[in-house]
Amino acid sequence: MKSLVLIGGLILAVCTGPALAAYTVDIGSPASEAGYGLVDWSTINPDSIGGGWGGFGSGGDNYTAPTLPTADFKCRTIWGQNDTPSATITFPGSVDSMLIRHLDGLALDGSGGGGDDFEVYVDGILWGSYTSSAATNEFWLESTFSGPAGTVLTLVATDPAWAAQATWGQVAIDRVVAVPEPATMLLIGLGGLFLKRRKA
Repeated sequence: MKSLVLIGGLILAVCTGPALAAYTVDIGSPASEAGYGLVDWSTINPDSIGGGWGGFGSGGDNYTAPTLPTADFKCRTIWGQNDTPSATITFPGSVDSMLIRHLDGLALDGSGGGGDDFEVYVDGILWGSYTSSAATNEFWLESTFSGPAGTVLTLVATDPAWAAQATWGQVAIDRVVAVPEPATMLLIGLGGLFLKRRKA
């Protein structure tokens, strides 16, 4: 009869070692997006469609503290230059919380602008939603969402399409930072352990 024996010291190292780094997807940066299976996102802005984009169009960054600044002044929308008001990101492992850096300020208030409201789903389960302000100046901010663990993030624009939606899009996203759930981190750690076979 054969059995598998885990090296005890290595198990201790997994349990007491540093946590795995969060999955950081810099939306609009192809190198950062690689491996995350982005689906139904717009083209990169403001490269494709000029304009303010919260200061990005002039190399600036209009953000509210304590939001962290952008890395590259690039973003994509989850509705625009495609036929669906949603877009997805697939993470390598299950996550149970995330920080989303998004653009606010174009409220659907009769001024002709498109609303920046959106919902956050992970593996089809609603984690939460964001309601945009009625501010006239665009600015970037970060919102935190959490819920049951899953791997596929779906962001859904919940306002009606505005006149320029097909050109400009709605709900611009700059960055998503997702935290792996503890169980996923442990399993990934265990996957790297050495196994020793021996005869009983």
